[in-house]
Amino acid sequence: MNMKRITAGIICLIASSTVSTAKPTSIDQWADKPVMHKVDSDFANADAVIIDQSVKLEFKDIDKQVYTYRTLHRLVKVLDEKGIESFNKMNFPTYEGVEIITLKARTILPDGRVFEVTKDKMKTAKGDDGSSEIVFAMEGVEKNAEIELIYCYKRAVSLFGTESYQFSIPVMHAGFELQSPKRLVYEGKGYNGFPDTHDSVADYLVRYSTADKYHIPALENEVYSFNDLNRMRIDYKVSYLPEERANVRMFTWQDLVKRMYDNTYQVNDKEKKAVEKYLITLGVNDKDTDLEKIKKIENGIKNNITYYKEIADENAWRIDNIIAKKSATESGLNRLFAACFLQAGVACELGVTSDRFQSVFDNEFENWNLMENYVFYFPSQKKFLFPTGTYYRFPVVPSSMLSNKGVFCKLMSIGDVTNAIADIRTITPLPVVESFNNVDATITFNEDMEAKTDVIYSFSGYCATGIREAAVLLPKDKIKDFVQSIVSLCDKPEHLLKYSLANEAFENYYDGRPLQFIATVSTPQLTEKAGPKYILKIGDVIGKQEELYQNTNRKLPIDISYPHSLNRTITVIIPDGYKVLNPETININAEMKDADGKPTCGFHSSYTLVGNKLVVTINEFYAQLHYAVTDYEAYRKVINASADFNKVNLLLSNK
Repeated sequence: MNMKRITAGIICLIASSTVSTAKPTSIDQWADKPVMHKVDSDFANADAVIIDQSVKLEFKDIDKQVYTYRTLHRLVKVLDEKGIESFNKMNFPTYEGVEIITLKARTILPDGRVFEVTKDKMKTAKGDDGSSEIVFAMEGVEKNAEIELIYCYKRAVSLFGTESYQFSIPVMHAGFELQSPKRLVYEGKGYNGFPDTHDSVADYLVRYSTADKYHIPALENEVYSFNDLNRMRIDYKVSYLPEERANVRMFTWQDLVKRMYDNTYQVNDKEKKAVEKYLITLGVNDKDTDLEKIKKIENGIKNNITYYKEIADENAWRIDNIIAKKSATESGLNRLFAACFLQAGVACELGVTSDRFQSVFDNEFENWNLMENYVFYFPSQKKFLFPTGTYYRFPVVPSSMLSNKGVFCKLMSIGDVTNAIADIRTITPLPVVESFNNVDATITFNEDMEAKTDVIYSFSGYCATGIREAAVLLPKDKIKDFVQSIVSLCDKPEHLLKYSLANEAFENYYDGRPLQFIATVSTPQLTEKAGPKYILKIGDVIGKQEELYQNTNRKLPIDISYPHSLNRTITVIIPDGYKVLNPETININAEMKDADGKPTCGFHSSYTLVGNKLVVTINEFYAQLHYAVTDYEAYRKVINASADFNKVNLLLSNK
């Protein structure tokens, strides 16, 4: 169910009953005699600095239609060669239904010369993804030059939207201005330090919402963080139509749920009969438990109905049509799943959430544009299902949803009348123990002390997504290369002596059976002769680990994709006549606890030595997805403990 489709049917609510035929106001102009700008001292070492990044949105009634005019004014000062390279070429994508009103750019040199890009220098080309874009080169760009751009386009009205104001280079001033007819009240909420808008009515026709921010630092890439999530931005939405609905708030979460309910749960008699027959073909019966019904319905639909983003069929939304043609859009799949679950007697609640890698769900500001990820919740199971994820199976959902909140259709019945109320719910991840990346390895030696390793790599839960998809879909002649990429101990193709896979099928998500790569690998690189002794690089068995040794000033909070654990058991069969001189180096421990004393992440390695068997046990886990920047030092110790094990070398000596 596409959010654009939901909003398309309600545009008429904001169309004026007395429509003006006014043309858009004059586009912002640049100065006839530009002056050079001084860079803030804090930004003097940057490659380039954005002097001004201002966006103006104008919402206008024109010929009984409402349009958005978006104007971007950007002024950048380049300070070194890297800055020049970043801005000496421009490209702007073009979209169907978007009309470019103004596009102009110029280079301003310190000596006062100005080079404006002429229209004949702007070319239409194909982008890397095949889309059309306008490209042009800037003339005369040199150190301390300024590049100015004004870009305005017209599109259909935007009821909701987002503007970003923080980039990889600093910004001295950022401005946001929204102009709308007085009868439309837009709200703007800032995030990550950007201010909210303040409103004013300049005259009896136009309402202004504005916000400004000065001195925005560059957003630097930091490991274990999501840059877009931490970027300064402002969201906006229509909240009131005071002339028509007084002070009634518009486009609330309840309004969204009402439309989701109408589009998904309202099923006619013909569709119900089609679903009844379809459930029989899926093997669903009254004796099944809720969990058995969920599995049969999901697996049956995902194995037989093809998901398309768009279908050129006016009946594509109808369930009987979907079942007959075995194809559906997102909204069609949502309707089919909901109808199957409810007719099978399984209570389900359709919900929608934002991508937490981009923006966390905000219960207090209803930006529908961010709500693009649909998911079902089952009260009897207290778990979730991703309907359009062909290669997902219950209860695994995309990591972009985990620990985020969403708005769900909680069904309420009074007599024969059923409706839905908005229920804000957290999309709870699976327990950390149900999502793992495990290694079980046994190392033996030949007479020349060359190592051979029998190893099993196991992936379950969120750790298996992507990997299981590749294991199922890759052609057979590519499997060996794929196995070698997973088996990190395998340095060369010829070292992969034997391999097999187990539990590849997507249905294994249901009972948690891990996808396994079982291999025998020649691993001569693990041993190295040191005089009369041998070095066993046991730390290499777990593969290369991330490290955070650099003592930097952390700026962003810590975020990871999903809760997971990494359990490794390494058994070393010590050759006759040898002993391990330094087994104590295996013992490494680091742990982080919450305020209640509950461990949230940790790394623990230890060993036992019985006869000629040295058994190394490693438990590493990350149960919490988000940490404040003040927790960075404690988190860093856990990450570095894992990297420290990477460096563990055992010394084997002849007795």
